[in-house]
Amino acid sequence: MGRKQDRRERAAALRPPRRFSFDAVISVMNSIGTGWVFVLLVIINLDIGGRALFNHPIRGVPEIVSLSIVACVFLQIAHTLKVGRLTRSDILLNWLQRTNPRVGLFCEGLYHLIGAVLMAVLFQASIPLFTRAWRIDEYVGAEGDFMAPIWPVKLIILIGCVAGALQFFLLAWRNFRQALIAGRGSEQAQGGKS
Repeated sequence: MGRKQDRRERAAALRPPRRFSFDAVISVMNSIGTGWVFVLLVIINLDIGGRALFNHPIRGVPEIVSLSIVACVFLQIAHTLKVGRLTRSDILLNWLQRTNPRVGLFCEGLYHLIGAVLMAVLFQASIPLFTRAWRIDEYVGAEGDFMAPIWPVKLIILIGCVAGALQFFLLAWRNFRQALIAGRGSEQAQGGKS
């Protein structure tokens, strides 16, 4: 038993330390967004049940839902992009990648690069909204009934923009690198034919 423990300890010491992983961060953000959607589902159903059965709705459900939808989108956008589920029309890209893979990859890289720029612009435009909401303690709801601060959602928007821009940039980098490799491969193939 002691030898097995020693071997495990030696093996653990030889393993490289776990590093910060962007993929892990966006997976956690996605999980939080998914969990929050489930919480919203429960809250909405309790509100409907309270209205129908007891004529007493839960206070603040419309405000919570309206804030949460935005937060969930920005929590999940980077992971959605990473797994290829972001809505887009890719008929032209698919055709280009079949007929000329290098041009198709280059165009997809441009698409991702433009996405990164747009996320950066959105981040820049959202900073004043966050600072204003933080500074004046902006909230939704009615005083004395239900109040929820807006700044946490504005912060989630900023975090989601950074994560989305990084993911777009990583995908653009991959596309441009693959286009370069595809170009070298086709040049080598043409050089071998002549």
